[in-house]
Amino acid sequence: MVAAQQHPFTRALNTLIDAMHPPVERDDQRVEITHRALAENIQTSTGTTLSANYLWKLRTGQTTNPSFETLDALRRYFGLDSLDPLTNPQLAAARGRELSLVNALKGKGDEAALELVLRDGLAEGIVRAEAIVAMFDVLQRIEAEQRAEKT
Repeated sequence: MVAAQQHPFTRALNTLIDAMHPPVERDDQRVEITHRALAENIQTSTGTTLSANYLWKLRTGQTTNPSFETLDALRRYFGLDSLDPLTNPQLAAARGRELSLVNALKGKGDEAALELVLRDGLAEGIVRAEAIVAMFDVLQRIEAEQRAEKT
């Protein structure tokens, strides 16, 4: 189903999951985190058990009215202050950009993806230009130290 045709909750949830666990391309196919791995991650970080099958139903839109306990577990898992991003795809997209930036800075993305995320972060006001300059300064120092160690 096209994302625009999905239930707002389904769209928001998938946006947040894809931002936190960016899909990769393998053999010309998009590979996402498995529902089992997602369930394990949620349980590890929140203590709440959600089955892989239930997560599949939520992600495919077969279930669009989760309990408050499920919503709260997802809120905590994604580090949200409120449930709003789980019910509003625009808020989910904004939080997704933040999660993508964090993942890119943690090295969970390639250089092209990092550049796109940083550009988007600048455009959306999530990242300040001064922060990027400071990051580049730190990277240059690290590279200089590594070159000095090799000689």
